[in-house]
Amino acid sequence: MNHRTDALDQKLPLMSVLLVYTIWGVQPLYWRLFHQVPLTHILAHRIIWSVALLIPAVLLTHRRRQLAAMFTSLRKIGLTALCAIMIAANWMLNIYAVSTRQVVEASMGQYITPILVIFLGVFILKEKTQLHKIIATLIAATGVGILTMHVGKVPVIALLLILSFTTYTFLKKVIKVDPIVGIAAEMLVLSPFMVVFLAFKQVSGTPLFITGNPETVWLLLSTGLFTSIPLLLFAYAVPQLRLSNLGFIQYYAPSINLLIAIFIFGETFTSVHFASFGLIWAAIAIVLFNPLGKRMYARNRRV
Repeated sequence: MNHRTDALDQKLPLMSVLLVYTIWGVQPLYWRLFHQVPLTHILAHRIIWSVALLIPAVLLTHRRRQLAAMFTSLRKIGLTALCAIMIAANWMLNIYAVSTRQVVEASMGQYITPILVIFLGVFILKEKTQLHKIIATLIAATGVGILTMHVGKVPVIALLLILSFTTYTFLKKVIKVDPIVGIAAEMLVLSPFMVVFLAFKQVSGTPLFITGNPETVWLLLSTGLFTSIPLLLFAYAVPQLRLSNLGFIQYYAPSINLLIAIFIFGETFTSVHFASFGLIWAAIAIVLFNPLGKRMYARNRRV
């Protein structure tokens, strides 16, 4: 019995993080349900209802003092506010990409972001890295360049998604805070502005839940669950997983996004798109499989 329990305890973090990336992967289908709701209202409700769920989570996990510490100095408040703006911008861009049928472009941004984070660590934070990671970043950038030249315009959605999340990651690196505490603090910073915004809209004649349709009400309420549950599962799972395992999984969500964009939403995916994404996938393969190749080579040498 104990052996089975131990085996389950080892599998739960991996199962949790797979569930998280599945939820993030199918989010275009979820946001498509909100076609009658303005983007600003979706974001406002998402932030407010996230606070309603994250604060009890902070209290139940005895993180109240850590949360209070986030507001003890102007520096911490300023960094938390910047994090909040970046993550809110990232959320808005993802929803906007769905509403304007630009999910293929958004998935490109999500593919490139982890590679650019490595680049940021090397050149801004002066972290040590291997040559293959720098090469991978340049290959991914070439892929974006090819698509830009073909389409004749900069892939703005992809670049803004990359910019917002890499900046967010960099700021989180500077703050060094527990994931649940961090996102709860960020939502607390934003929520008063969202409450004022919705109150203003209500006074101006736009109802709080847009329509009297119960489905719309429940959808807007569900944004808190859709935001908070993956974050809580992620915070639980990541400390118990090897980063090498997590590295593979983080590309799962944009892959689902891309498949949904092509086969369900019917977005354009030409041979040039394929060439561009091919370079991005090659860059990902270099980052992921280089360490594995080195381990296999070292093992064969020992044999």
